[in-house]
Amino acid sequence: DRGRALESYNRAVSLFKQAHDENHPHLAGFYNNIGLIYQEENKYFEALDFYEKSLAIDNKHLPPDHPDLGASYNNIGIVHDCLGHYDLALDHYNRSLKIKLKSLPAQHPNIAMTYKNMGLVHENKDELYRA
Repeated sequence: DRGRALESYNRAVSLFKQAHDENHPHLAGFYNNIGLIYQEENKYFEALDFYEKSLAIDNKHLPPDHPDLGASYNNIGIVHDCLGHYDLALDHYNRSLKIKLKSLPAQHPNIAMTYKNMGLVHENKDELYRA
């Protein structure tokens, strides 16, 4: 139940903020999960907002090649693809790929998923040009 999940995450964020700094690393995970719910509900601008909040916090606390940053860029790329912002999607997928290639084993499935997502963007762009 996405509604209950969203309510629980928002309650968790509210409680967590009462006890910790607004940029506490755990909030990045909460924000990412809220973004996932909004993405599943096709509320892409809301999803983008929470993915970007998550990324901003992670950028403050994680090394630049951390896999979580790659995952965040990938999630933002997915939302931009859904919105038809193909160049922005590719930009974020490329950032994700660069991080994943440095931080994950060469055969890791997350690397393959990023390549797949990039391929889907190219397909979507091509469909527009053929129409």
